[in-house]
Amino acid sequence: MIYLNTYRRVQSDGSAPYWPLWSACFLGFSAFGMTIQVMPAYAHERLGAGAITAGLAVTIGSLATMISRPVSGRFADQSGGRRVAMVGAILALIGGIGHVVAPNLPVLVLARLFLGAGEGALFTGSVGWILAQTAQSQRGKVAGHFGLAMWMGLASGPVLGTALMAIGTYREVWIAASVIPMLSWVLVASTPPESRISSRGTDIRRALFPRAAWLPGASGVFASVGYGVIAAFLVPRFAALGFAGQNFALTVFGIAFMMTRFLGSGYADRFGARPVLLSAFLIESVGLAGLFLTQRESLAFASTALTAAGLSLLIPSVTSLVTEAADPRERTAALGAVTSAWDLGVAVGGPLGGLVAGASNAGPFALGAVAALIAIAPLAINPKRERAFVPPKEA
Repeated sequence: MIYLNTYRRVQSDGSAPYWPLWSACFLGFSAFGMTIQVMPAYAHERLGAGAITAGLAVTIGSLATMISRPVSGRFADQSGGRRVAMVGAILALIGGIGHVVAPNLPVLVLARLFLGAGEGALFTGSVGWILAQTAQSQRGKVAGHFGLAMWMGLASGPVLGTALMAIGTYREVWIAASVIPMLSWVLVASTPPESRISSRGTDIRRALFPRAAWLPGASGVFASVGYGVIAAFLVPRFAALGFAGQNFALTVFGIAFMMTRFLGSGYADRFGARPVLLSAFLIESVGLAGLFLTQRESLAFASTALTAAGLSLLIPSVTSLVTEAADPRERTAALGAVTSAWDLGVAVGGPLGGLVAGASNAGPFALGAVAALIAIAPLAINPKRERAFVPPKEA
């Protein structure tokens, strides 16, 4: 009941329709996750792509999402989150249709660019809109719970893709990836326009990378390396150690991540974004160090859950920190920038981990633990704490 009341208050004035936007983002990222599940096999079997090219076909969509976030945030600050979210759903729809009709790999890659950029715009426009209508004292909690739409969509999409492949072909998956963004568009289009703040006088450099996002974004890049390491090397690490539960390792990580995100998103609001963020870095580092050192399966699972708990608190804490410090005219751009910083760290975590993996696959976890500690530096060396934005006095 408390959970539902929080979001009734968010949309009490009718300007921030939380649940329609949450559902739209969940559906959109379900479509994205669905294509990730079957893309490598499709690119190899139907289009003759090699392993590297097939991998590119998967990751290019995520790259487009990362690039689109700050750009989408800038336009959301200028034109409103609703319009950007609707455009994002349309881009995702075009990308889905492109998967259906793509005759060759270049067209498929172009379709994935549209799909990835669309998902980035859909989420950034939606979360910026929601947080603009949320009191600062609740932004960490609301951002953390709203972000679950993306994570749950990415988790559900592969399951749906596998189910569709079991009863049909790749074409059915691509058609579903076209229809689902259309449903997202309907959900966003059914919402009333939001009130917005004019951003006249904000230059493009500042709008794309607002100062409020610089230090939290730098920390986010290093901290999220650990997530890239987990995604690429957690199961191989369990396998190298001969643990029977290797098939459950990512499941434990996912459950711990979701539960901590749900229960702990409000910590930044209650205890302060900076202390919670620094604690999250330390928790993540301890968990990754445990995965580097352990020889016992029970400790490996405990370290996995600990790493997930630390990582899950990053976005709610960073969101609270950034939205308080950012000029409201560039708040969504700041959110897009720090989220892209997360994406960047995840993207480089796997390749960097591969350089130090070794036979035991232990090296990547040491790398991730050190990176999480380095993430403390950009915030710790800041000579003064971030302060809430104070609008300039009128002349």
